[in-house]
Amino acid sequence: MTENRSALPRTYRLRGFIDGVWNPEDIVDLPGTSWIVVSGMRSSRNPGRLFVADGAGATRASELRWRNAAETARVGTTIFDPHGIASRRLDDGRFELLVVDHGGGEAIDRLILELDDQGPVVVGGDRVIQPPRTSANAVAHLPYGGFVMTSMFDPTDTDRVPKFRNAEKTGQVWRWSPADGWSRFGELQISGANGIAVSHDGSFVIVCEWAARRVWRLDADGKPVASAETDFLPDNLRWTVDGHLLLAGQKSRPEVLFGCEARGERCPLAYEVVRLNPTNLAIEPLIAADEATAAEQGFGGATGALEVGQSIWVGSFTGERLGVLAQA
Repeated sequence: MTENRSALPRTYRLRGFIDGVWNPEDIVDLPGTSWIVVSGMRSSRNPGRLFVADGAGATRASELRWRNAAETARVGTTIFDPHGIASRRLDDGRFELLVVDHGGGEAIDRLILELDDQGPVVVGGDRVIQPPRTSANAVAHLPYGGFVMTSMFDPTDTDRVPKFRNAEKTGQVWRWSPADGWSRFGELQISGANGIAVSHDGSFVIVCEWAARRVWRLDADGKPVASAETDFLPDNLRWTVDGHLLLAGQKSRPEVLFGCEARGERCPLAYEVVRLNPTNLAIEPLIAADEATAAEQGFGGATGALEVGQSIWVGSFTGERLGVLAQA
């Protein structure tokens, strides 16, 4: 399937920022509340952290608090390295936050959050160690229990960056259930498996093939049924209230962007945010910024977008703020 774009896009403008974060790669809400959780990836300048902000009007985020008893859900504060995250409300009113954690060995941290008079706090959790030779990027809950994750590449593969450049296969989708543990979710091999979203009834899954600039729709067994091209590197996915998906990504080459901060280089900033129809994979452009515009605005390298009231909050793998979009 070729690129499929809407003829009548709604346009958005960058209207403000949420400060108090760094490398805010992914964003989720705590369902039924105004609280937003942000994952801040570890870098040479900053430790890995989770942040929270009140979507009802906050202009600044703060670090997510952890009770002492919850610290067993991560190896340690100094090596904690969160990446993709996912949230769901539990039957008892608490929340489960899944965190892709590269710190101290590849794992999915399952955190339990409660709300008190100061907001969300981590009160417990555990770690699910990933299968060998996987490096997770994104994670999403399954409605019938467990979760799926994308493995972007094999961490023992020293040729992964050249493979990204050539859009060669590097990763896949995995499923974990409490009863059966880990198993492959279908046989699809893709280049830079990135964002992932599961339909509310579990009948299909949407996956981003980052390095090949493609989005896939898989059935409930992981079989590919449709795909669409994008003109950017598609990153994280988030559901909207009306049943669409917000998708953000970078307008660059994968070999230039991947690992730019670790190499001490200036990271590309050009980005795009779109609305994706999960049924036919039609793309509706919302906002795009070239390199010069992103540099002038002081925000770029978008990795994910979340609907927050009438605005859209946008994350980034670089920088120290979230962007806030409003309809033009």
